[in-house]
Amino acid sequence: MPFIRLIVFSNFFVSLCVLALTYRTFLYFSFPQSNALLVLVFSSTYFIYNFQRLVRMNQKEIDEANIGFRMKWVYKNKQPIISTIVIAAIILMVSLFYLNIKTIVVLAIMGVFSVVYVVKFIPYKNKWLALRDIPFLKIFVIAFVWTLVTGLLPLISSKDVNQINLQHILFLIKQFLFVVAITIPFDIRDMKYDVEKGIKTFPLTVGVKITLLLGILLLLGFIAISSYEFLVFQNITLGLWIAEIIAILLVMVLLLLSKKKQPELFYSFIIEGTSLLLAITVIANVVKQSV
Repeated sequence: MPFIRLIVFSNFFVSLCVLALTYRTFLYFSFPQSNALLVLVFSSTYFIYNFQRLVRMNQKEIDEANIGFRMKWVYKNKQPIISTIVIAAIILMVSLFYLNIKTIVVLAIMGVFSVVYVVKFIPYKNKWLALRDIPFLKIFVIAFVWTLVTGLLPLISSKDVNQINLQHILFLIKQFLFVVAITIPFDIRDMKYDVEKGIKTFPLTVGVKITLLLGILLLLGFIAISSYEFLVFQNITLGLWIAEIIAILLVMVLLLLSKKKQPELFYSFIIEGTSLLLAITVIANVVKQSV
């Protein structure tokens, strides 16, 4: 358990999840993987997530006197975290030299969104807002950035892609729907914090049940697109189609479990870990085909 807390609370695990989804994209379209891009995705995710956390701590958005076990761990290990994000920033900068300009442009867009997600820059009624403070926008910003990183970056970095086609767009939509769905439980978890900060989210506005129904509908959309890919485009195998459906059904079950108060690791380890599950569906299919 201490090891799991270490990799989760340090944001190592979420970086691994984003890396896995990126690797999944390469395998999904049978593209040669870019090791430089994979290194960049991991290091940039680690840097951004910890940077956002430090900004919120500096803005006093996180009350040190009234925090959970996760944030107590963060405060206790603040200096080591700062040291590791410096290392991550150096690795990020070095990996840029091995990528094409289109990839760097998309990465820059992702970086801007990640910064303004927590940095207050929007004037509103004698105060300043960050993107996460805008009603209902939080989960969509996260999903947009994750989709850019895990889906679009591998596509535009590949020499096999001259232009984005319908198959690529459908894949990106699937990625977006999946990330929005697995982000919903975090909005449910953060309801108390969002009430205190005056942040409007779907669970606070329409209720937990309707919000979970929205998540289920998004995942059904994922299954519908996957079915269209298999039945119409025929660009995925029967095995991958079935594996994706099973994985998404499991995510639905976990989504429904989030309606009740759960331990922190349920969200940051199990829910985020479904990204690994989605990547495994493709990895297993590739291994099966190569045997």
